[in-house]
Amino acid sequence: MPLRLNTLLSKAGVLLCLLHCMPLLAVPPSKGAVATSGPDAEVKEFRLDELEATLRTMNPGPERDYFAGVLANRAGRTKDSIRLLNDALPKIRELQAARAAVALEALADDYNKNFRYDDAARTYDDLLTHFAGQLGSKQLQGTKDDAGVMRLLQGAPAQTITWKGPTRLKIEHNVLGSAVTELTVNGIQEKWLLDTGSNLSVVSRSFARRLGLKPLPGFGQTMAGITGIENPLQVAVLPMLEMGGATLHNVVVLVLDDSNLKIEIGKQVYQINAIVGYPVFQALGVISFQRDGWFEASDAIRHSATSTRMYMKLLMPVIECEVEGKDLPFSFDTGASGTNLTIRYFERFRKEAGSWKKGESKSYGAGGVKQRAIYLQPKLDLTVGDRTATLKHVPIFTTKMGSDIDELYGNLGQDMVSAFDNFTLDFSKMTFSLGTPVTTQNRH
Repeated sequence: MPLRLNTLLSKAGVLLCLLHCMPLLAVPPSKGAVATSGPDAEVKEFRLDELEATLRTMNPGPERDYFAGVLANRAGRTKDSIRLLNDALPKIRELQAARAAVALEALADDYNKNFRYDDAARTYDDLLTHFAGQLGSKQLQGTKDDAGVMRLLQGAPAQTITWKGPTRLKIEHNVLGSAVTELTVNGIQEKWLLDTGSNLSVVSRSFARRLGLKPLPGFGQTMAGITGIENPLQVAVLPMLEMGGATLHNVVVLVLDDSNLKIEIGKQVYQINAIVGYPVFQALGVISFQRDGWFEASDAIRHSATSTRMYMKLLMPVIECEVEGKDLPFSFDTGASGTNLTIRYFERFRKEAGSWKKGESKSYGAGGVKQRAIYLQPKLDLTVGDRTATLKHVPIFTTKMGSDIDELYGNLGQDMVSAFDNFTLDFSKMTFSLGTPVTTQNRH
């Protein structure tokens, strides 16, 4: 899975997909035949409700432990996943190389989420040494990059959090449509982008110097999402990050060259200096973005509506939305202003293509621009609990984008939540909910 820092803009029917990505391990596809039914297909296609039902029919043993461990990983129960996958792996690795690769991927992710960087590095190395043949070329390079980052973090202290009260921070939206909040870190005030689609927190190299951060020894590398060009990165550990009533300690940040975080849109240039990523949100537990300009985090937050299930695709939140009567998995990225639908969506609903319009996308990344022909769906209804979001002119990709999102039905952006007074991600109960719908007059 590419470690994503995505900003997706949709303007006048032309999708501007601004990607500056670091790879994080993708679900490794087997180079042999791909199952189209059964639990292996349920894992690959993120049909986790079906996988949960399948597990109830399976006998105890390594096979059941494997699938239960993968499901626990997706459902955010990382400690259960570690136990189950370690129990399953000795037998699975002997007989099922493709499953062993998936198990090691999930196990490395579990260790990373528990800040056990040494174990994560060891697990990545196991995957690369014994099961690299189960990875495609892009996934293989991404895994090597991830392993390199975990090696840089070996011996680093675990992230922790302390509370002195709830978190309530004023937010605004930048030129990219992304939520930002001003934080004071090491005495330096700066606007930090709040991005659930960013797998780790990030700072620019010049901002790292202003903060007085000293990168850990060594360099890693990252692959630009659309060009495949490898770019260098370093890793640092931020001793303290205060966010309202929450204080996070030992926050890992990737240090990237300023140019890799510079976004050009026409004549405008926007420099991103700091991004709050998923591990911070995970620690905060329950986070809510309010339409009236506030970001809140506290276990005391109450949902104002029924919720839908939320899963994790490694470090990326995935939510179930009902489309035409069927629950489908989509990634959700607060750093993206627009929604994009993938080839998987196209293949499922292509019979409706007669009502779609043709368009073109331009994807900008480090090292180049890529143009693609797309469709635009005039109207898309997505139901979450007892709320329905109606999106307009939604881009549909007809070919693979070459990222982890291809395995889902799309990536949901700010347009998904714009018609509601708040939205909440609960990483404790693994649910997502939308607040009260707002009138058209009150949307701006």
